[in-house]
Amino acid sequence: MAGKAQLKGHAAGGIAEENALNPTGDEDAFAGHDAIISQLAGIIENKDASYRIMCRKSVLVLLAVALLLLAGPARAEQGVRIGVLAYNGADRALQRWKPTADYLTRAIPGYRFEILPLTHEAFRNRIRKGQLDFILTNPAHYVQLEVHFGATRITTFRNRFQDKVLTRFGSVIFTRMDRNIHLLSELAGLRLAAVNAEAFGGFLLARRTLMEAGIDPLDDMKPLWLGFPQDDIVQAVLEGRAEVGTVRTGILETLAAQGRIDLDRIRVLNQRQGDDFPLLRSTDLYPEWPFARLPQTDEDLARAVAITLLQMPEASPPAEAAGGAGWTIPLDYSGVHEVLQHTQVDPYEPRPLSWSELWQGYRSWILGLLLVFLLLLMAAIQVSRMNRRLKRSEQALTQHRNDLERLVEQRTQQLITANRALKQDIESRIQSEEALQGGCECLQSFHGLITRSDLSREQRLQSILDLMCQFFGAEEVLLSRVEDGQLRGCTHSPERDSLPDSLQPDAAQDCLRDKQLIEQCLDEQGAERRYLACPVMLQGRVICVLEFLSAPLADGSAAHRLRTSNELSMRILQLMAQWLGHERSEQQREDQRSVAAHRLDNLTRREKQVLELVVAGRSSKEIARLLEISIKTVELHRSNLLRKSGVNTAVELTRLALEAGLEEETPEKTMQ
Repeated sequence: MAGKAQLKGHAAGGIAEENALNPTGDEDAFAGHDAIISQLAGIIENKDASYRIMCRKSVLVLLAVALLLLAGPARAEQGVRIGVLAYNGADRALQRWKPTADYLTRAIPGYRFEILPLTHEAFRNRIRKGQLDFILTNPAHYVQLEVHFGATRITTFRNRFQDKVLTRFGSVIFTRMDRNIHLLSELAGLRLAAVNAEAFGGFLLARRTLMEAGIDPLDDMKPLWLGFPQDDIVQAVLEGRAEVGTVRTGILETLAAQGRIDLDRIRVLNQRQGDDFPLLRSTDLYPEWPFARLPQTDEDLARAVAITLLQMPEASPPAEAAGGAGWTIPLDYSGVHEVLQHTQVDPYEPRPLSWSELWQGYRSWILGLLLVFLLLLMAAIQVSRMNRRLKRSEQALTQHRNDLERLVEQRTQQLITANRALKQDIESRIQSEEALQGGCECLQSFHGLITRSDLSREQRLQSILDLMCQFFGAEEVLLSRVEDGQLRGCTHSPERDSLPDSLQPDAAQDCLRDKQLIEQCLDEQGAERRYLACPVMLQGRVICVLEFLSAPLADGSAAHRLRTSNELSMRILQLMAQWLGHERSEQQREDQRSVAAHRLDNLTRREKQVLELVVAGRSSKEIARLLEISIKTVELHRSNLLRKSGVNTAVELTRLALEAGLEEETPEKTMQ
């Protein structure tokens, strides 16, 4: 009996433990378990001691099977899929939002929440297939999904910056402090660094503010799309690759707090104040990311999710992993609609007017045209009646009218031809003036660089290549030196760690062999690129090759072709090539002088005195007299000089000393 009671106790403990692990399990799964336990206990009680020992292992196996039966089938959790905009990659999205999904799974029994990092197009595909229950994305993307698919926001994210909790954000438009830019109206024609044309905080908010100032960045500026992370936009402005940049609020302060930038080097344009907003900004403020449900999502589940998110503590691990302070009630996103409508971005893209919209918008014009048509019709009828009474004069009038129309047509054609010629002449003059102005600015910059004394030779060479890359409209420029008939890359613009030997090896070799300019049009998968190779000559031989490569462009726009079509640009290119040849020659002389000086570094003071007199053409006897030493000692020093310098004759030793920059010394100076 004691064994039976003990077995029942173990079984009851197993059931209690299983109930603790599976609180929602089905109670019917445990029916009949007491009978199984009683049978096992009876086996132990009725058998003798020896048989009990033999069956103990079998009983333990049966007990394990019984405990597995006690566990019963666990009720499967229902999967809930949350689509998250992976603007910075799937791994970063999972790292940021998976703790929130785990938090919801723990807080709402019976459901397992899953994070799906998606792109804009993947969102649409999954929603159409009914594969999403909730969405978490930026305000602009939410508005698009709200209009197209009926998404409804249930909470708004509470962002955190240091000890401040923020539910709204904006954009900041900035430039370098040393640039003479102070107003938004001065930005026309400048290069603007941004994320992309669809980024809400990374471009659309700045575009809305610039359009209020009379400038559309897509038409009046030169966008430079750099994507994520937005840190690259700040670096592009500080490095001079773009004059102006725009990023989401908080990026500048975060980089400054990390010690990566100095805010004193940055000027914020159109800076806004007030609203108790602690960050630099240039635009109005708009609500943070919304957490939204889709129409097919269960209302009770959506209510439970909203309540659970609103109850998330500010300092909880899910909130900290998301970089925020939990969630708040859904804010008003009508301002986001207004931004997208003003910038004509989906879902407010321009579309043809319907007949009803045309009538509502242009009713007065249509009525006016109808009235004019009726008046013309009445006049035509009257003229027809008059023509019937004046048949004899009709032919003369018709002939006169035809002659007049022919004369007017001829005169009009002459005016069109004259206007076209005048327009072409004006465009040609404008292009010539622009080319002349650009050439003058380039030459001034070139002169300023080569006359600067604070730059090393490598820095000056890099700056010259950067200037050439900008002036000639190239994506990259490579200067390669010629070594044993082969090209070795030495300087590249933009600057990078690993240098190729050539941008187009075959064309560069043709340029090296023929000693003339090589220009080609490259077709890379339907995108046109321009290539130019220019030889750098010195004393009739090619010492370097200068290569230019334009950015690929599918439509072949002239704006991205190399600007080498006019004579001034070619003269500037030849001038810079001559300077590069001279610079390369000077560098070779310095390298030779450095090598020669290095070979003479280990000479003693007396050996250097002897070397100076040898270079001056003194004999061993004269050297011994001037230095007051014996001729044998002089010969010993001369032998040591040949051995240490690695030469065989006094002539070679003299040449080496001259290459090292050793001047001929007078006896008096040598004695000093």
